[in-house]
Amino acid sequence: MRKKILYISTNDGSDTRINKEVKTLAKTYDVLFLGVGAQRNFFLKPYCTYCLLVKGKRNHPLTLLQQVWFAFRMVLKYRHISIHVVNEQLAIFFYPLLLVRHTVIDVFDSIFLTKGMSPNEWLWLKRIIYFPANVVIVTDENRRGLMPDFLQKKIAVIPNYPFYYSSLETIKMKTNKDYLTILFFGWLGMARGGKQAKELLELSDNIKIIMIGWFSDEETKVLVEHERVDYRGVIPQIEALNIAATEADYILCLYEPSNLNTVNASPNKIYDSIQTHTPVIINREVKASKIVENLQTGIIIEDYYKPLTTEFIDLLFQSKDTFLFSKELSKKYTWDGIEKELINLHK
Repeated sequence: MRKKILYISTNDGSDTRINKEVKTLAKTYDVLFLGVGAQRNFFLKPYCTYCLLVKGKRNHPLTLLQQVWFAFRMVLKYRHISIHVVNEQLAIFFYPLLLVRHTVIDVFDSIFLTKGMSPNEWLWLKRIIYFPANVVIVTDENRRGLMPDFLQKKIAVIPNYPFYYSSLETIKMKTNKDYLTILFFGWLGMARGGKQAKELLELSDNIKIIMIGWFSDEETKVLVEHERVDYRGVIPQIEALNIAATEADYILCLYEPSNLNTVNASPNKIYDSIQTHTPVIINREVKASKIVENLQTGIIIEDYYKPLTTEFIDLLFQSKDTFLFSKELSKKYTWDGIEKELINLHK
């Protein structure tokens, strides 16, 4: 009998990181997925032994209580079960259950970084929250350095690489020389690239934006209705990679530097860029911009808050199709190469 993993999230499974983790864990374990959302977006059903998507608002007390009740039943039913919980907020809510089973806390967006706390601030609270964890996952070495000293021995770095994109040989010419197509995907909001997407559309009639993902503010919902915005909804990551590889000239990778969490954002879209050979547009304030600078795989905006100009548009057109990507680089940054590390965390 295979060991079971109770995977707890406030997501519906469409998040690319959660999607990859569940698919990987399902190769070795029986995954019981406990999330929030609608079944129509649940791409992971074929991979889960059991799944429950609670209808309701994320992080609402009633929603969380329903999740806790289900988790309690699963922990009582299965003696050999591991718990995989996404982010510190959920770890707090499910705390009693985490004390009695092998627990992995997966930190995508740290509440402490969002609040601007340095690694060794509020240590008493961090000690309490992380006490039940056998392992704490972070997505890159930079994030590891932002975790408290006492936790370092429990930390595992599992980068948010995409699966290897094997269709590079079949990539067609993307757009004509007189037109730019820019991909804006993931969490869609004014603070995550929406501001610049809007400016690009206003500055040039020869720019089209493809948007994929979830809305986070009303202004972005309005932006989707623009005549040169092509909104594709919420789709699996492989489909988004196909669009990046075959249709996009650039990928937006922008974060308002409003807190430590965004300044230290994981370089997810940079890895997608490498896989699909599509350059990114990133802002200098984000520490991951150093990767782009070193690899020369995109264009860096020096000041997030400074409005874009027609000169910047000219730069995008002039630089298009001039970036060099290698197959060796693509093979280096792949989820396929690190899957076993995640699987081993629950053994």
